[in-house]
Amino acid sequence: MENDGVLTSDPIKVDKFTKPLEGISETISLSDGGIREASTTEAEILDSLGEEENLSGSPRPRPRSKPGRNNQNNAYNVNNDKENTGTGEVTKRISSWFSSFWVSSHDTNGEVSDKDDPEFACFKQELLDSLDNRSTPEPISQTSKDNSIWLMGVHYEVSGDRNSSESNGSFYEGSNYYYTTPGSFPHLSMQQQILSPTNFPAEFYQDFTSRIWCTYRHNYAPIKPTHFTNDGGWGCMLRSSQSLLANALILQFLGREWRRVNKGEDSWDKYVEILTWFIDDMSSRCPFSVHRVALLGKQLGKNIGEWFGPLTACQVIKALVEDYSAAQLSVHVVTDGVVYKNEVYKVAKNNLSGGDFFRSVLILVSTRLGTDNLNPKYYNALKAYFRFPHSVGIAGGKPSSSYYFIGTQGDDLFYLDPHHSRPALELKAIQEYTEEEMSTFHCDTLRKIPISQLDPSMLLGFYCQNSEEFENFCNLVEKISKEHMPVFTIEQEEPVYNSDVDFFSEDDELDISEKEEENIVEDVAEDEMEL
Repeated sequence: MENDGVLTSDPIKVDKFTKPLEGISETISLSDGGIREASTTEAEILDSLGEEENLSGSPRPRPRSKPGRNNQNNAYNVNNDKENTGTGEVTKRISSWFSSFWVSSHDTNGEVSDKDDPEFACFKQELLDSLDNRSTPEPISQTSKDNSIWLMGVHYEVSGDRNSSESNGSFYEGSNYYYTTPGSFPHLSMQQQILSPTNFPAEFYQDFTSRIWCTYRHNYAPIKPTHFTNDGGWGCMLRSSQSLLANALILQFLGREWRRVNKGEDSWDKYVEILTWFIDDMSSRCPFSVHRVALLGKQLGKNIGEWFGPLTACQVIKALVEDYSAAQLSVHVVTDGVVYKNEVYKVAKNNLSGGDFFRSVLILVSTRLGTDNLNPKYYNALKAYFRFPHSVGIAGGKPSSSYYFIGTQGDDLFYLDPHHSRPALELKAIQEYTEEEMSTFHCDTLRKIPISQLDPSMLLGFYCQNSEEFENFCNLVEKISKEHMPVFTIEQEEPVYNSDVDFFSEDDELDISEKEEENIVEDVAEDEMEL
């Protein structure tokens, strides 16, 4: 049954054989990305123990029932299983064991009880071990046991006793946090983790909350010629791309060590100036506003109010940055999975030949790593890119569900969510902005999701301040390419194909052969005359 885009199910009736297993559940991902809890049946536990129960030493296959059909010969039919002596004994023991949990859980507490006979105690311990090992790792990327954090190239150690996860749910769980503008927003569903800052190093939290966070805004001047005064529902990729660019500009002018400051401190004015470039206004002081991004997108074939893909976002960023000299930044876009070094140098040198001049460059890699889901073979490479000191994160997602990913811990990604609408800020003098207004560009809530839920369509960003950093970036990419399946590679220059190559038909070949024969005949005739 559907309810506001989230699938639910009616309570499942249990019989006397499955009832002892109530309370044991596992998360099931639905085809539409939703999450629901499904009870673990007794037969599924038996299935996990099938190899141990097969006395012959070889695994015994168990046919699975087809959903929605009554299969009286199904191996999961407990009444039929009880006819088998070995399986019936296992059934009785499992029922007895789980029943003991409901009667006196403090007696067992997950350990072997002294009340049990040695054989039953051994059986219980094996079953516990089996349940602990039920999770199946990714086919390519093994589950990471490293608990350390990498945030845009900076490493943070986390003690093993810290439990970072507090709750799981959809993005819109907790309506008091999310404010949505009038209109219909999609119900986004991911296996999300909302985290407590107290479970993380203070230095990491300060770094996370210092990253620039661009979100939906409302009540700004209409984007002419339309009447759009908010970008809720269509501007998430646009906002994620703004976040990526804004953090690159923070690196450009304030450095990676910069953290949020109070009004009056040394870097306050430059910090506010950078953020005013993203205020939603058509003024020349706002070169990266939603108005300018949307209007430029229209020139690239995207109507105002239409969702941007990663490639369009790359092209828009490149055009806007190159048109604003105060940014002192160049942009190189990669669309074919290869970074050609000579092309990057050409962009960084502003097409000037010779000299040591190298303007800071933002490398944007637009790619798609799968059809509907992210291909697991790219997990390790994507996680490794967050360790690069050049990383400015990943902006990506599908329509109405784009996010900005900035760090990794194990197999999870930390992200900033643009689906949070706030009132648009008024454009005014830099000195007039308050700390409260600037705080709307920062997120104080830690969230992360498994990398397996990352959408395959994405935009990767890397910032290189000079030629030395660019060469280091290339070396790191080549190293990753040798260790993991790379998302992109490095080449010195693009291959040159000869456009003047002639293509011959069979008739052409025949004509050539006839001419060669004529030449041979003429040569022979001349030789005979000489003789």
